[in-house]
Amino acid sequence: MSDAPKPSPIPASTGPADRPASWREVLRDRGRLTVGLVLLESVTAVQVLIVITIMPVIAHDLGGLSLYGWAFSASALAAMVSLPATAHWGDRWGPAPALVATLSIFVAGTILAAAAPTMLVLVAGRFLQGWGLGASWAVSLGAVAKTYPQTHRPRVLALMSAAWVVPGLVGPTIGAIFARTVGWRWAFLASLPVLVVATWMAVPELGRLPRIRSNTAPVPLRWVLQLGVSAAALLAALTGFHWWSVPMALAAIGVLIPALRRILPEGTLRARPGLPSAVPAMFLLSFAYIGVDGFVPLLLTGVRHQSVAMGGLVVTLAAVAWAAGTWWQSRAVAKRSRGTLVSVGTALVLAGSAGVWAGLLHAVPLAVVYVAWTVGGLGMGIAYPTLSLVAMEQAERGGETQAVAAITLTETFGAALGPGLGGSAIAIAAGAGASLAVGLSGAFGLAVLMGAALLLLTGRLPNPAARPGP
Repeated sequence: MSDAPKPSPIPASTGPADRPASWREVLRDRGRLTVGLVLLESVTAVQVLIVITIMPVIAHDLGGLSLYGWAFSASALAAMVSLPATAHWGDRWGPAPALVATLSIFVAGTILAAAAPTMLVLVAGRFLQGWGLGASWAVSLGAVAKTYPQTHRPRVLALMSAAWVVPGLVGPTIGAIFARTVGWRWAFLASLPVLVVATWMAVPELGRLPRIRSNTAPVPLRWVLQLGVSAAALLAALTGFHWWSVPMALAAIGVLIPALRRILPEGTLRARPGLPSAVPAMFLLSFAYIGVDGFVPLLLTGVRHQSVAMGGLVVTLAAVAWAAGTWWQSRAVAKRSRGTLVSVGTALVLAGSAGVWAGLLHAVPLAVVYVAWTVGGLGMGIAYPTLSLVAMEQAERGGETQAVAAITLTETFGAALGPGLGGSAIAIAAGAGASLAVGLSGAFGLAVLMGAALLLLTGRLPNPAARPGP
């Protein structure tokens, strides 16, 4: 991306006319497409939450406990590779054929995972699932940028965020029911009928869009492969604490940075104002949130001695608060600057992280942890969609999918690296004979550091009124 010419971004209206569209307007103007995109997001939510629930049963059935973590890492790595590989073709072909292709890969991975005879085959299926879901998310966001007016986009993102609420409440239960009755393999297939309906609703609408060619060249295969290999090596170095972990991590970073420099928009690594600042901001936000979210249940069960159900409750509360934050943001975005909204959201994430961190002390009431991480979810719901809007607003005409793919790539990387480094902190503490609380303190401290760094970047985020015209 970085070597291609940069045409002017999509023009956006500004001023009082930019009031948020009503829900009735969104559903009236693009009702079928909106419902289709929301259903697609529901499929993603169900898959993520069901797999988390049934993975212990799968590991018991198939063996291969050493590959347990890779059932999740493989999906994240595949998404990182698929985003730069697919984004150009999403703009070149149009979102309809790109969405069909990526969802076909997801279906193939789902069937492979459901039929897996070994854990290694399951990991391969999860890789294909991650490839399809990661790429389809970028194509869906690109379609939002191509199809909806600026006043409609916050509402659509709020609806897509709300698609996680019901799966968050019932997804784990559904997974457990499948595992106890007909078997975990059917749990993978449960969402495919919904996927068929979503595709039937969304694809015909996307096929009617006019084709606008992008002037950007596709990312050479070399850089995509270099990104995947170096990211995999970095995550592998962080999954345990060995004598070779630090040298391997440093070598992986040395290979990863040149690949990111060629794949991401020019100026990203310097956080240049505009889209290049939003891309690393999403990395920091994702790291800061997932770096805490992934370990809150462990704090509750391992340090505060709560049940698994009580440990999962805090994640559910945060997911519901995330949707509520996005709902509020969809109205506030017309009155407040992008930097202000990201700052407010980040401050709430940091406040929530501090409350969770304090929960390591037994003197702190347990309710503080639940309230704090609900606040953190609320902040994520405000900051996350705002950064997605920045990517859409700053995309060049015809290159919307590539812009949102860049920000989604760094989001995925942050979501993988946050728990990876947090896990290393726990491993180092255990190796030194320290308690789990010490390791978790290190994990939470890293996440808070990333959130604080994000606050320094918010002043570089553009507003539609500040963007150059065509």
